[in-house]
Amino acid sequence: MNLLIFLTVAIVFASAKPALKIGFHPNPHIINGDAAAKGQFPYQISYQFGILGVHEHVCGGSILSPTFILTAGHCVTEVPTQGDHRIVAGITELNEQNNQRQEIQVVEKIVHPDFNGRVGPNDIALLKLATPLEFGDLVQPIGLPEPGSEFTGDSVLTGWGSTSTTIVPILPNHLQTVTVPILSYDDCKKAVDALLDENQENPLSEVSNVCTGPLSKGESACLGDSGGPLAQNGTIVGVVSWGFVPCSHPEAPSVYTKVSSFVDFIKEHVHDLPQ
Repeated sequence: MNLLIFLTVAIVFASAKPALKIGFHPNPHIINGDAAAKGQFPYQISYQFGILGVHEHVCGGSILSPTFILTAGHCVTEVPTQGDHRIVAGITELNEQNNQRQEIQVVEKIVHPDFNGRVGPNDIALLKLATPLEFGDLVQPIGLPEPGSEFTGDSVLTGWGSTSTTIVPILPNHLQTVTVPILSYDDCKKAVDALLDENQENPLSEVSNVCTGPLSKGESACLGDSGGPLAQNGTIVGVVSWGFVPCSHPEAPSVYTKVSSFVDFIKEHVHDLPQ
């Protein structure tokens, strides 16, 4: 079984089982989701990479403060350093033009120092913006959890990741959303173990990760959802990290970086968090 990070770049693995993908190569996506309403998720941003003035969505992210975005570590390490890096806030459709659309350059990328660039723990990063975001109806920060807190029940996943259930990505223009149940660590570990080959080590970490199902039908994060938020009642629970491809395999969980384990890391660098 291949593990993959959910990014926009599709990687094909020759395996009878779904492949494990780290993060969901910049540009994973939401399978079996619904179109989000305008302004429904004002904390969601599109992280984009551009060359010669042409930009493409590569990852999702969440607004933490006027000057910082939360995303996945692999969204930084898997994207070329040379080129233009920006975020776009205030949109539901990637090509949408409205009076709250804000395009701001990324001037600094802070990857967790213990992230090794592969499928595994500590897959989290901060993007520092060149100028502050202006908050309004379509642009708002997401709340941080209490350090060490645990979440149960339903949560909401959003993103522009691939909606395809095959290895060939289909990337939507409209923001997608789906409600998914949070899994216990034991249930998630068992599900991942069952999908790995005998010689593969399970990269799941109880401290670093949180998982969602359902394990009985295909609703999941996929390519292009990488770095995007898993939220509950306006608080960020997880950052899309890794999963299995093809997406929406009925027995495969989606795996996120558990934000409550990284609040100290965030506060070390972000000094303009809303009170």
